[in-house]
Amino acid sequence: MAKGKIKERYERFKRWQLSPNSYEFTSDDVQHCQNCGHDFTGNYCPYCSQKAGEGLIDWRSVRQSFMDIWGLGSRSMPRTIWHLLLRPGYLISDYISGKRQVSFPPVKMLFFVAVIVVLLVYYLMPLLFGSSFDIYGGNTSSYEGFDSWNKTHFAWTYFGMALLGILPTLVLFRYAPVHPRHTLPQGFFIQVFLCVVNLVISFILLLPLLLINYMVYFLVSWAILFCYYVITYKQLFGYGIWGTLWRVFFVFGFIVLSMDVVLFLLFDIDSSQIDPNQSLPGSNRYIRAGIFTAYSLLLLGVGWALSLISRKKSKKTPSE
Repeated sequence: MAKGKIKERYERFKRWQLSPNSYEFTSDDVQHCQNCGHDFTGNYCPYCSQKAGEGLIDWRSVRQSFMDIWGLGSRSMPRTIWHLLLRPGYLISDYISGKRQVSFPPVKMLFFVAVIVVLLVYYLMPLLFGSSFDIYGGNTSSYEGFDSWNKTHFAWTYFGMALLGILPTLVLFRYAPVHPRHTLPQGFFIQVFLCVVNLVISFILLLPLLLINYMVYFLVSWAILFCYYVITYKQLFGYGIWGTLWRVFFVFGFIVLSMDVVLFLLFDIDSSQIDPNQSLPGSNRYIRAGIFTAYSLLLLGVGWALSLISRKKSKKTPSE
């Protein structure tokens, strides 16, 4: 394929990333609303909001009714996930800017995807590959308490993980070119979207790697997730690649340290232990949790200071 054609396709893809939706009228012809009886032009009736072209029940109506049960109709969940994989930051930017119709409701999507992951990881994969299938790579005893809770509260686990990313994102991207000083509610939805990406990539797209080698699965999934976070934050906040990269490093570091604190306090798990089967003594657990909390806050403070310095330098640099 010629270099010019590849470049043309890439430019077309970039244009689609920035503006994938078309809201032009389907026709200037006068439509008759079967619901309220008014005549109108455009895609929707201005009196009752029914879509133009709705008429007699046909097989398409039957298909659409079944799809609506699982959120596969208007603003479908698969379409939203597809956009999250190909244009994550732009989709999130559209949503928090007020374009609600571009996305399936994100919190509902997180819980739907979590249910799919539970069925896949805890029921289908062991059924297909035997009871020896283990999402934790053989360290089942060290994660026994967490695993038993996670099986019945999987969506809430990742919902809680989403909350851990709100504060570092708010601090590190406070002076971003796009969405500066974004609010905590906006940050909440940013992290919910990212949590959906995490679930789809780690537990659906990359899960077959776990059958090959746990460490390969672990390293590849974290590497791809880190790249996705960089792409998402770059598209969402408008920093350059290096400005986004180091900020995402601090965000990731804060999330990982905060997750360790939660594991210390709730499940007696220390992910840094040489022996993963050894639980932490009570007093030692609280000491470690306090130390890791201090580390996470220190990391956040350093990241904020660097972000502030970078902002002051960019103000002194004359624009081209």
